[in-house]
Amino acid sequence: MKKIIIKVGTSSLTQGTNQLSKRTMIGLVQQMAALRNRGIELILVSSGAIATGRELFQPSKMGSSQFCKQIFAAIGQVKLMQVWAELFSLYDLHVGQILLTKEDFSENKRFSTEQTIACLLDHGIIPIINENDVVFSKEVRIGDNDNLSALVANLAGADTLVLLTDQEGLYTANPRKDPDAKLISVVDCIDEQIVAIAGGSSSALGTGGMGTKIEAARLASKSLIKTIIASSSRPNVLIELADGKQVGTVFLNQREE
Repeated sequence: MKKIIIKVGTSSLTQGTNQLSKRTMIGLVQQMAALRNRGIELILVSSGAIATGRELFQPSKMGSSQFCKQIFAAIGQVKLMQVWAELFSLYDLHVGQILLTKEDFSENKRFSTEQTIACLLDHGIIPIINENDVVFSKEVRIGDNDNLSALVANLAGADTLVLLTDQEGLYTANPRKDPDAKLISVVDCIDEQIVAIAGGSSSALGTGGMGTKIEAARLASKSLIKTIIASSSRPNVLIELADGKQVGTVFLNQREE
């Protein structure tokens, strides 16, 4: 691995609670610092702004659901970045925030987005990317950070996309409902069966779920990027992946016909 996109979902950052889990976050930061010491370039795609904003601020008069989400995102993104920056600073690492929309991947703006990410990496700064949830428009929204991370992976020329979640990987059935569900270690082709399985394995938190992770893996495969779904709660999960150990579900980087 030379350049990795690491996406962390809301359910992982909060550990199923209504607030950020700094214990989880510092564990991930410690691992990312270790990978940086190996010379691996890292880009972090972090969810959690809306959940953080909801924890910090409850307006006395609740407007529309979407309006409140935009307020939560605006307030929560500041706190989310503050926490990440403080934790990375413990390892003398600098971070830079990038908030993106679909428009930033368009033909007119794609080069500028690519150069911004590359410039941060060239100066040893870890980009922390999130969708700009304050701007709500169907025309500019990507809709989830799984697909956003795949778009970033394609743009940045990454070789690996790691989607950290609250499950060990993709199972043959929803493990929350089926005790006989078995982990699928390797997926060499994303067919209708895989899509159907993922559709029944969504997370209850965040805007994504297993279905959007499959979409992201398919999108990443177009640039021959390997995608891995793994549990954020697994100790040293990023170190194990960098060491080449079989963890979670690996989607082989096979270009679709």
